[in-house]
Amino acid sequence: MSERLEEKFPTLDSFKRHLSELSHRPGAVALAAEMEGELYGYLTIIPRRQAKLRHTSELNMGVHHTARGQGIGKLLLKEALRRAGESGALEIIYLTVRADNTHAVRLYDSLGFDHLALLKNDTKTPDGYYDGRLMRKFVKV
Repeated sequence: MSERLEEKFPTLDSFKRHLSELSHRPGAVALAAEMEGELYGYLTIIPRRQAKLRHTSELNMGVHHTARGQGIGKLLLKEALRRAGESGALEIIYLTVRADNTHAVRLYDSLGFDHLALLKNDTKTPDGYYDGRLMRKFVKV
């Protein structure tokens, strides 16, 4: 939520290293949108490690600022939700998004995420504090 794609994964190789770390976690999902060796979007669903929370996970995603508004995020999210549901390992996906990121909030709403809480001053940037929105989706009923 607080990092731009190009800050979190400056190169496609840095994302690939992250993928290898996730490959041993049941239910983990990692997707990338790339073109000509450049990373334009990513999405990870990372299951929690604690035994009583392994049915839950955290979703993180980002789309490069030059590629926003082209449907990359929606394609990544739809495919990730399909895979998470098919994995059988996950039941709940949580995410936190900046509350003022209305495009992202609408995307999550459109795919059935519930709003759980508004987190006041959750994100601190050089420009100030921003509220976060905690959301969740059940992928196994």
